[in-house]
Amino acid sequence: MRRLLIALMSISFVVSGLYVAAQPSVLHFDTLVWNFGRIREEAGTVSHRFLFENRGPRPVVVIDVTATCGCTEPLYSKKPVRPGEQAEITVSYDPMNRPGTFDRHVSVFTSEGGEPIRLQIVGEVIPRKRSLEEIYPCNWGGGLRATAFFCDMGTVPHGTVRQTAVEIVNTSMRPLELRPLYPVQSGWLRVTLPSRLDPGQRASINLLYDLPDDCGVYGSLADEVAFSVDGKIPGGSLVVKGVAVDNPLLYSDNSHPSVQLNKNIVKFGPVKRSSGPQTQWFELCNVGQEPLTVRAVECNVFSCSLQPGTSVAPGGRIEVAIRFDPAQCEYGVAVERLRIVTDDPQHPLSTVRATAVVEM
Repeated sequence: MRRLLIALMSISFVVSGLYVAAQPSVLHFDTLVWNFGRIREEAGTVSHRFLFENRGPRPVVVIDVTATCGCTEPLYSKKPVRPGEQAEITVSYDPMNRPGTFDRHVSVFTSEGGEPIRLQIVGEVIPRKRSLEEIYPCNWGGGLRATAFFCDMGTVPHGTVRQTAVEIVNTSMRPLELRPLYPVQSGWLRVTLPSRLDPGQRASINLLYDLPDDCGVYGSLADEVAFSVDGKIPGGSLVVKGVAVDNPLLYSDNSHPSVQLNKNIVKFGPVKRSSGPQTQWFELCNVGQEPLTVRAVECNVFSCSLQPGTSVAPGGRIEVAIRFDPAQCEYGVAVERLRIVTDDPQHPLSTVRATAVVEM
């Protein structure tokens, strides 16, 4: 009987706790959501005061108010709010460089504990007119400006086309004669651009990787395109990168190789420069239903025992050694991402981050 009574009391306490946790906060807000409507970006920061009243039996302190991003700033007081007293939390939003709709939250933590109170602000920012320097932030010199210095095409499968464009403008008062130069060439990038830009004229530099199915190229594609403006090279250039991989359509059903690494980070830790070469290991597994073939292995500071052409049977695994020679490095942190390209159609590129700290 005593055990039954204790059990009933325990259940009562649990239910009571759930009931208390389910109660609304003693701070009653006039609203939890405020819609700023349409605001102009150039008009600057907007603010709203969320008013609240303490309807509880004891003083309450607003301990903290956190925002979801740096564009939203709450302002509040940590002065105790007595029963029946009113106070406010001001939430400000900075629309600069944030055109379009917005939906932000702040979380209010009080001395009452429990779940935070969520306040929400919404609205739409009408974009301001931007200058040419803002639209085209990259100055290539000679009056030529562009939207980017760098383009990453991601993976470039054989038999498919990857393309993008960089916008350019002539900000000078004279026509510009343009001619592309190629300090670094992979041999697989096609570039088209106008040969002449009139003052104020805008145009596109079109970039295209097109790898045939039988090209046999795997791994990093790196290109650099510089531009001769009126016969001179002003100094600006465009770097284009991608990673050549197999055509994923080579496997038309669920029977395909699938790569899996047991480690994505390999840490050598502190290493004396005089300690000689060091070795760490990770496993590469094929969890697919077809043989897995390693297409390319890329590393620089560290070295890797894995070689292109290595095959791993379905369900098989191999141990891969990562070697590091501290004598070949400066003192301090050494970091590198080893890139492994395989014929896994779903995840052709795998990376392993290797780190070491070279000490005296």
